[in-house]
Amino acid sequence: MKILVRESAGGDCYEAAGRYILNTGQDNNDLTLVHGEVEGQGSLDGVQFGHAWIEDGDNVIDVSNGKQIKVPKIVYYQLGNISKINNLHKYNWSEAMKKMMKVKHWGPWDLKTSTGK
Repeated sequence: MKILVRESAGGDCYEAAGRYILNTGQDNNDLTLVHGEVEGQGSLDGVQFGHAWIEDGDNVIDVSNGKQIKVPKIVYYQLGNISKINNLHKYNWSEAMKKMMKVKHWGPWDLKTSTGK
């Protein structure tokens, strides 16, 4: 399958999370690909933007920009003000595969952020 690469301003989160679910999600029904709006920290403090990650039950796996972070979902959501922003789209393996095949890029597919980022 050929997928076009759409670079986001801050990194490779959509591609990295998409590859992760593509490679591991068929054998693990607990994995969910998430495209959501988050609020940054550090130099991006207060800036809202689109991001992609994997949820595995009560944990979040973030593989963007070469990271391999696994943290409790409640902590990840607090750090990114994710519940407060409440702008998420979640996909199981089958749904993610259908989106990838249809649009031929890693995402975001349905996410519209307040800042357009």
